[in-house]
Amino acid sequence: MKPGYIVALVVLVVAMCAAIYSFSGVVAQHADIAAAVSRPGQTLQIPGKIRKETVKYEITNGRGSLKFVIEDFADPTRTMQIVYAKPKPENFDAAVSVEAIGEYRSGVFEAHNLLVKCPSKYNDQASAAK
Repeated sequence: MKPGYIVALVVLVVAMCAAIYSFSGVVAQHADIAAAVSRPGQTLQIPGKIRKETVKYEITNGRGSLKFVIEDFADPTRTMQIVYAKPKPENFDAAVSVEAIGEYRSGVFEAHNLLVKCPSKYNDQASAAK
């Protein structure tokens, strides 16, 4: 085999390994609230209904922090405190539910990302048109 082919193969393998390693931290496993509590420090994606009365957005030292409680869809008595240390998503106030991606630590779920689930305005329009 020619030395150029060997070098190209090594570069290709290294690039593939780097890509796999970098994407492994992006993927979060879906779990419910009970699973998140039992697996602290592990990156998970937790869905839940937002309890609107618990939503607080505070700005300290120029940084925003969104805190709220979600309840499990299967068992509404199971709840979890979410802390999101970034600006509040634009459509958060209209949201009904959310999927928080992050880790459970010290009694709270520290979210790195929020996937906001809003009620669809198109569903209401479609049912009214019938």
